[in-house]
Amino acid sequence: MPGMRPDDTDPIRVTQELTAPDRRGFARYGTLGELRVFDRARHRFIGEVSDIGLGGLRLRGDEPIPPARRHALSIEVIVDGQERPRIEVIARCAWHRSMPGRQFESGFEFVELAPAMRERLARFIDDFGL
Repeated sequence: MPGMRPDDTDPIRVTQELTAPDRRGFARYGTLGELRVFDRARHRFIGEVSDIGLGGLRLRGDEPIPPARRHALSIEVIVDGQERPRIEVIARCAWHRSMPGRQFESGFEFVELAPAMRERLARFIDDFGL
């Protein structure tokens, strides 16, 4: 099935086929618009989404984020100058690395995603994912 693991029975589908080397288990998509990520517990902006999928996201930010910790994230979605409903998730930082220009990248795996948020994310990917 497109965009899903063969054993996944979830009815939400995305349009990109997974390949064997995809270690994440879900396809990732570049984004159209601006997706700003906030740490809900610390009430602060932590970075912008580079790519996103049903299983997680890659974040670009100014500070390193230690791996293995869980974070309550709120993703602000702005497309064509209009704010869309936020996507709220609990995610685990799986990795991070330094980038040129004193920037950092971090990979987050979604560990808790309420059905309504999963549907909102899938709709965003279907409507605006590249």
